[in-house]
Amino acid sequence: MAGPEYTDVEKPFIDQLVGQGWEFLAGSVDDPAVTHRESFAQVVMEPLLRERLRAINLRDGKPWLNEARLDQAVSAITRLPASKVLEANRLATELLLGGLPVEGLEGWDGGRGQNLRFIDWETPANNVFTVVNQFKVKCPPGHDAWKGHVIPDLVLFVNGIPLVVVECKSRTVPEGISDA
Repeated sequence: MAGPEYTDVEKPFIDQLVGQGWEFLAGSVDDPAVTHRESFAQVVMEPLLRERLRAINLRDGKPWLNEARLDQAVSAITRLPASKVLEANRLATELLLGGLPVEGLEGWDGGRGQNLRFIDWETPANNVFTVVNQFKVKCPPGHDAWKGHVIPDLVLFVNGIPLVVVECKSRTVPEGISDA
């Protein structure tokens, strides 16, 4: 049975997002495949990301990204060359805002490199907005808490990339912020 945290906070927030065009995906603490992942160590919904990269990076209205370029893009956003969280956030933000330079195609734009976009900032309707509840993530080595994982109440994704993490607390919890 759902408690007040879910019924009073989490569910109304999900409903509001769905009303604004977000897709809702119920998470699972047992099966990462439910959220388009092979393992709980992954945080990006890679199949969705690959599909959106193809859809928003077009040449003459048609997809042009091959598997090598898609692999390069996925690697760039999932394997940030940073050892500290702040640096990783800065690098990810640069990629999301500025894109990723990739090798161009012969016969297109003089063969010049192209800028691959992760998010279509000019036409937001071209993006897929997803809210997932109970999104289990395995903690990286060295950060393993006593549980070895975290399960945020809600994670908001754009094109399969997590951008917002929300921990919901009922208004009846006396120390909700510190508890979160």
